[in-house]
Amino acid sequence: MRRMIFLATVAAALLAFSGCDKKTSDDLKQKAGDAKQKLETKAKEAKEAADKQFEKAKPKLKELGDKTKEATKDAQPKLQEFGEKAKDAIEKTKQAAGSAVEDLKNATSASPAGASPTPTP
Repeated sequence: MRRMIFLATVAAALLAFSGCDKKTSDDLKQKAGDAKQKLETKAKEAKEAADKQFEKAKPKLKELGDKTKEATKDAQPKLQEFGEKAKDAIEKTKQAAGSAVEDLKNATSASPAGASPTPTP
């Protein structure tokens, strides 16, 4: 790719020299045309190579997609089981918190708040 850009730049620079004589100008035009042709050829070759690689990779991509679907199917029951366990854990936590609140209420209501341990003289 860098080479293509370099060749295009050189071709443009060669065409920019308008002060050259007719023969030099024709030579530069010919070289620019050659460079353009080479660029087009290289670009076509690169596209063809990329297309071949893509076609080569298609079966692998399909295989990976199928494996992903299978893994998802296999994991679904485990995830549902995990979800049920999480729900149970949340419910038990709620019950434990409620029980702790009740115990705290019972403990505070059993001790008289206004009673003093020693009588005042």
